[in-house]
Amino acid sequence: MGLFDLIKGGSLQMSQRQFDQCVFNHYRERFNYDSFQSFWHATTSNPDGSVGRLVDRLYACEDGFPKDSLLHAQLAEASLIIEKHWFNTYGISPESLSIFSNICTQAQQALEEQLSSEAVQPIEIDPEVRVDGCQKALNTYEQNLAQMGLPKFDDLTKIHYFMVDMNETLSAPFKYSGSVLKVLEQDSYMQDDDVSWGRWTLFRDATGYTDIWIVRIESGKAEVVKMISKIDADAYSLDESPRGIQYDLEIFKAIDKTRITAFDNSEFNDPPPPY
Repeated sequence: MGLFDLIKGGSLQMSQRQFDQCVFNHYRERFNYDSFQSFWHATTSNPDGSVGRLVDRLYACEDGFPKDSLLHAQLAEASLIIEKHWFNTYGISPESLSIFSNICTQAQQALEEQLSSEAVQPIEIDPEVRVDGCQKALNTYEQNLAQMGLPKFDDLTKIHYFMVDMNETLSAPFKYSGSVLKVLEQDSYMQDDDVSWGRWTLFRDATGYTDIWIVRIESGKAEVVKMISKIDADAYSLDESPRGIQYDLEIFKAIDKTRITAFDNSEFNDPPPPY
């Protein structure tokens, strides 16, 4: 009897750890695509030569749980939550894939431990909380990474990641503390109905250099969550300490511009920018 047969034989509803393992394993395919949208709607060749949807591989785990009415929607919801966290934190790169593969390994180990313990005491299942449980598992596995000596993103890698594909051709200029602040319109995107993100630049008259801000906007208020500063002609520094913004009429205009262009970009189904 295979692992999947052993799992599906004991319950009418999928357990938390099997749910986590299914979602994480499928999300690993995300690293082969430029955007979440292209990943989610991708097609793939089946063993019989036919063409099917890649996501059907994820939904195949539903076969053993025909009465689990919440499962289908939760698989999609959990996948999108992982995307929002992982892409914004690590991006899509070989280093990021290496780290996420360890997340999958931890999820597999947790599932195997569950199967071993069920022989002694059955596991109670609450399908209502599976999405929250998957997010908590991701946070736990992510915290474990620091103890495993996995590849790390040094500052130079992060700086490159936050600056890649930056283009000021489409930008709206504003003033901030006497300097020119630009909202890079093509780099604005919506996380959800309440949260938007933007990449802004600030030209510093005193030095003649430009800073890059990664800005998070929620409920009309903004904070700089990452800042890349140019030190000299060839060097940059990265500051990952969130900082507030001094509000004035110009900043509120910049926030509104970011939110509007983020909405417009989502309407055109543009993928999130690389930062």
